[in-house]
Amino acid sequence: MTKRTLSLRGRITCVDNADTFDNEIFLYEANDLTRGWIVEAAYIWPSTTRAATGSTTGELQVCATLATDTAGQLAATSFDLISNADDNRQIGWCNVGYQLRSAGATSDYISNGKSRFGPTPFTIDPQHVVANGIYLNMYVQTDSSTSPTREWNYMVILKPKKMDPKETILHLLKNVAQDISS
Repeated sequence: MTKRTLSLRGRITCVDNADTFDNEIFLYEANDLTRGWIVEAAYIWPSTTRAATGSTTGELQVCATLATDTAGQLAATSFDLISNADDNRQIGWCNVGYQLRSAGATSDYISNGKSRFGPTPFTIDPQHVVANGIYLNMYVQTDSSTSPTREWNYMVILKPKKMDPKETILHLLKNVAQDISS
């Protein structure tokens, strides 16, 4: 018997040379403590491949993470913390580079320099259970001096998981940021 899966998909907006945090893509609010979710797979790929930038060539890097809680102070700190395996909230990571190519005097386009241009998979932590929500955080860096807005597609595939209520409570605690300094 095959377990049912749930797929989430949509688009997220990110400006080149900037970041975006706390994009809620899944919220699970239920009084049923016997169910959680496992992320089986996640993907990201550009929806907007062209942008009005002027004649631009160079590199573009996307760093995205799936998290089980909001980023909090992470957003005010650094691009580098978006992809932090020490953070218990983060359960999936994706880093991918693209080439920026000139599309004339007023625009550029993204190329990956390979024959296949499509979704890039996330690396998913196999020891996670989503008990409340999923947030998508990302940044885009380029060596260009212009910063156009681009749309990025995402798809996340979830599988339900039956759990003991005690296990669910532990995952609820694990899934949120905890400040142990005070």
